[in-house]
Amino acid sequence: MWIGLKTAAIMSRATPSETTGADRLPGPSPLGPGPLGPRILLAFSRSRDGASAVEFAIVALPFLALVGATLEAGITYFAQEILQQAVTDAGRQIYTGQFQANNAGVTNSTTLLNNFRTAMCSPGGKPRVTLFPCANVRISITKAASFDTAAPVQATAINPNTGVSDWNAGFASYTCARASDVIVVQAAVDMPVFFPLLGAAKATLPNGRRVLQAAAVFQVEPFTSTNACPSSS
Repeated sequence: MWIGLKTAAIMSRATPSETTGADRLPGPSPLGPGPLGPRILLAFSRSRDGASAVEFAIVALPFLALVGATLEAGITYFAQEILQQAVTDAGRQIYTGQFQANNAGVTNSTTLLNNFRTAMCSPGGKPRVTLFPCANVRISITKAASFDTAAPVQATAINPNTGVSDWNAGFASYTCARASDVIVVQAAVDMPVFFPLLGAAKATLPNGRRVLQAAAVFQVEPFTSTNACPSSS
């Protein structure tokens, strides 16, 4: 008798997993009544597992494109400002006649443009921090009859044979600035397009790069330019 009571007590404490299939009472399926296939599809349609991943996949491309466009615009504006500041700083040497006086014995235009590029890229002998190779900057220094007629030289031109925009072969030029001359100083350099999505930056060269330009127009201060600028310059 005592053994039977103990066995009954143990059975009463047993969990459903410890009982046999015959001891379990039948109940409704968590998937609902009906055939198994439709019930699985219904449960799948109601499930929210992985919804965040699917929603992110839908919005990821436009979101990343917007972030890329923002970064592209910031990089471009920063590089443009660096190039403009370099033209302004080096152009001040022409404005005061310092550059002409320092290069009084130089007549080769390529050498003069290289010296001006050095003044742009290494002010005071210290390399300027840039987002582009400063050695690749193309320079044009031209003279205008007046401020009204001052016009920039196009850095790029359409190739008549291919119809593609490319560097203008006649862009690089040097004119020695004499006292009271109206001078147009231009600089152009190419940069890669990092994030082409959303059209934030459009390539203007065949190699998929874009052109940044900067310019300064001023009238040279009076200075003794007889020796600085030979008559042939």
